[in-house]
This record gives sequence, C-alpha cells and structure tokens, in this order.
Amino acid sequence: MTTQRIDIDWSQSHPGVHHCPAEAMLELMPELAPILATFPDDPSQFTWDVKVHMLMPQQFPCIPHWHTDNVPRANGIQRFDLCRLDLPMYLWLSNAPLTQFKHGFVQAQKWHRFNQADEHRGVAADDNKWRCFIRASHRDLLPIKAVKNPTEYLRRHSQVYVDADTYQW
Repeated sequence: MTTQRIDIDWSQSHPGVHHCPAEAMLELMPELAPILATFPDDPSQFTWDVKVHMLMPQQFPCIPHWHTDNVPRANGIQRFDLCRLDLPMYLWLSNAPLTQFKHGFVQAQKWHRFNQADEHRGVAADDNKWRCFIRASHRDLLPIKAVKNPTEYLRRHSQVYVDADTYQW
C-alpha cells in the first residue's frame, strides 16, 4: 500500500501544542487533520505533543543523546521499575532530520510505535528546513494538562539543541 505524502507549510503553523487532547489539538492546529486521520489507534486515548521547528545546519530538534520518553521520576531519578511497557507511544515526523532508535531510523510521514524502554536520539539537520514532530503518549503514561482555556496548550516556542564544540553562527 502506497501512502500519500502529506505536504504542510510548517512555516505557517504554531510552534505546536503541549500535553493536549486530540480535539483541542485539531482546533488549534487544524492543518494536522490529514495526519491524525492516519493514526493507527484511538486518538482520544492519547496525550498529544507537537513541535514545529525551523532548523539550520547542525541544529538538533530534540535531545541528541540516547534517552527514553515519559519514564516516571522520583526525586529527579528515573524509575524504570514504574514503566508501563504495555502502553504505547507513537511518533510522526514530517521530514528529516529523522529520529534514530537503537534499531534504526524512523521513516518520515509514518507512525512509529514505541514504549518507555525504547532508547532514541535526535539527529542534526544538514540544511535549512522546517520540521514537525508529533508524539502521542497513552493517557495512562502522560495525563492531559489541565487548562482553563484551550489556547494554553499552544507552545510559545520550540527550542533546538546545538553542539557547543562545533556550532557556529
């Protein structure tokens, strides 16, 4: 089965949403509707994070070292014994740079299922580009943020990471 490429002008989008329910995500970022239509699970059972980045060469859109997502913490220490590996997370990327998992790179424009034990890392951009990252975390792993107004889900910015030894402006 061939999947249709979803082309969105990310330069016209908000920087994203944070700990948001699906319905509020679509209200705030309606351009995500064709992507959500391809989601392989029940969107209402997930907490949604979206990050839209404007990247320059050598900038990382996410943590460049091996890490895991949504691992419970106690006093700042990750508690892997409290993980729920039966509950899924999913990620979707618009384009490169692609996220690298221990088993390889994810494919752009495809949902990738993973869990709290799956180590992954960001990869630096090799040219100027816009990139969208979407992560859906099961609500039992990451609850929806309580807000008074749905606009509180909007991100105000999306940070990038750089290698201080090699990055130049």
